[in-house]
Amino acid sequence: MSFRSSRSSEIWKSGDSRLKFVAVLAGVVLIAVGLVAYSTIPNVHTIPIQSTTPLASPARIVVSPNFESETQENVTLLPGKENTMLVNLTVSNTAGGPASIQFKLFTGPELGDCMRDPNPTGCIVNENVSNQTIRVSVNSSTTYYFGFDNRDPSNSKTVLLSSSLLATSAINVVGRDGDFNYAGLALGGFGLLVTFYGLASKTVIPWE
Repeated sequence: MSFRSSRSSEIWKSGDSRLKFVAVLAGVVLIAVGLVAYSTIPNVHTIPIQSTTPLASPARIVVSPNFESETQENVTLLPGKENTMLVNLTVSNTAGGPASIQFKLFTGPELGDCMRDPNPTGCIVNENVSNQTIRVSVNSSTTYYFGFDNRDPSNSKTVLLSSSLLATSAINVVGRDGDFNYAGLALGGFGLLVTFYGLASKTVIPWE
């Protein structure tokens, strides 16, 4: 009876030791897989970078009834970036109240077609404005003209004009804060628990 109990205990110990070894091995593998997933799977963040360059100081432009007026500005684009011209316009009448005027934006070659032609072509912008900011994508460094056509036969219009160049680019930053990264950490944490379980568990010997 004693021999049979001793033999059973040795078999139980051997099986339990194998189980503990498998648990430790599985835990180590889970930790390794989790750490590899966390450290090697990139999570790319695209961060926009913007810079604003003033093009012209605020200027007051008075346009007489049934007259046109234009002013110009040399614009140098920033290479490798998306360039946008911001044109701020505030229009008022003789009494100082809000008003509107026909605004045209064009380059030198379009001066005749855009500003002088009754049916203008070649304008980058041709719209009635009052108090607003107009955003225009520009793709060449050249002289841009700001034209104002006062079609009111009896009232002068005063335009407060300012403009700036907005240059936008983007950089990619690689982080380790994505869903797969967190999943890798969770897997590694689970593997750590399995490893601790395998190392800390005690052998229980059943006695008959």
